[in-house]
Amino acid sequence: MYKSSLITIIWLCILSFIPDQASAQTHQAASSTNKGFNVPEELLTTWELDEAASMEYAKKSAHWNEHIANLMPKLIATNKQIKYRFNQDEMVTIQAAKEHELAISLIKQTLTSYKFKFEFDDRPKQLQVIKAAGGRINIQADGLLGYQFLLWKKRRERLTGV
Repeated sequence: MYKSSLITIIWLCILSFIPDQASAQTHQAASSTNKGFNVPEELLTTWELDEAASMEYAKKSAHWNEHIANLMPKLIATNKQIKYRFNQDEMVTIQAAKEHELAISLIKQTLTSYKFKFEFDDRPKQLQVIKAAGGRINIQADGLLGYQFLLWKKRRERLTGV
């Protein structure tokens, strides 16, 4: 049980570094082949973790069990400082003051999901964004464990000087 939790946390850490390592090679390739908008307009914003909705979403999952119940607080704690921003042809991971771009290209769109391709270590990978209730999204990528339980909401702009 400890081993599988550790593996999940390791994969989550890898996700936050994938854009950093893959950015240079994928951004160059995408900018030469993708001239238009790749990311649907409804995703073009910054997304932050919705902690309460993620917990409820996980509880409703067919995979919910004691192990997932114990893992969720760690999963939420690991990801609550991460934000994702979708731009025209990239997904940007924002963690603390660092931003890491990952060039993405839309390959499939349905009423409830979007599938993108990207490259990591010169290998094709896929990123899926699934629409959820309340305008939230679920983000999943090849090899990521635990992300199927996380929901992201549109970040509200904070007013300053008011």
